[in-house]
Amino acid sequence: MLNPRIVADNLRSRPREPLRVFWVRVPRDRDGFERELMRLRARSPVVPWVVRRAVLQNPNSVMSDVGEILNDARKEIEAVRDAAAKAGGVDLVLLGRDDLKLADTSSPILLPDWFPAAPGQESTVRIEDLTWSARVRLSDPTVALDDLRRILHDVDRALTNRLQASLKTDHRLTNALWDHVGGKGERIDDALRHMKAHLDNVTNQTAYRPSVAHGRSTMVALLWAHANSKAPDAVRKTARALADGLRIEDDDVDRNDASLVAVLNRPSSPMDARVQWAFGLIVTVRAACQLVTAAAHADEYPRFGAQLLQSTSRDLRSFLDGAAAKLRDPEGGR
Repeated sequence: MLNPRIVADNLRSRPREPLRVFWVRVPRDRDGFERELMRLRARSPVVPWVVRRAVLQNPNSVMSDVGEILNDARKEIEAVRDAAAKAGGVDLVLLGRDDLKLADTSSPILLPDWFPAAPGQESTVRIEDLTWSARVRLSDPTVALDDLRRILHDVDRALTNRLQASLKTDHRLTNALWDHVGGKGERIDDALRHMKAHLDNVTNQTAYRPSVAHGRSTMVALLWAHANSKAPDAVRKTARALADGLRIEDDDVDRNDASLVAVLNRPSSPMDARVQWAFGLIVTVRAACQLVTAAAHADEYPRFGAQLLQSTSRDLRSFLDGAAAKLRDPEGGR
């Protein structure tokens, strides 16, 4: 869900018109949202308005609905008259409980004689659904990167502990995985011990960023680097070795337990349930690491839909958090 800060930021980036109308879906506490947006508007001509009746549902009556809202909100609009005169227009932000029933639309409207900008003149007004069009930086707080980094640390620790336990049971399975992910020049038992020491020294897990740098390489970092350099069919083979090394069986996993990115990157060859889960773990780890790294350089990238980034982050965190819990469970592998 959007917050008032995101709405205010996005209003500043839109081309100025005598009247701009925006819709924002606010399921709860619309009055509180309105107050906060008024606080954030500073001296800009932003007029938030809580929608309390059915409007903007019939495409044939859109502009008459807007005209009625302008009259209802006349007092609030006239309160920003000086700011509107200076900026050349008014931003009317409609706060609805539900989604906008219409697609973004534009139509001419005759502005009232009392309107602060272009009074009595005809102006083309576009109604934009900010609920879906508002964009934010990759580093925006609503993407919950702190939580994503914390979960990556949890996954890294769980992988390390699980592989150390597996190594004591059957070193052949862990050695096979080590061959896939590029463990060269160091034995896996030594590498896992160094990984554990590095993870233990992380004091702020919410700032954790995996790295393949010498002395800091971890299993998450190795899986990330491997997925970056291999095609999906090659990663499938690594996923089988990972499932073996972690002692994951088909009964331990649910085929419905998958992230969207795992489905979108799925290879052409079929996989049994445990390999499919391990494949999902690899590509989801990669996606999470890529997002964390890109967010650290957010100025180099465009802004993206706030809802898209929030949903993507939630999907990654949900799968990885469940994966860490599964790896910590002694019954989650044989």
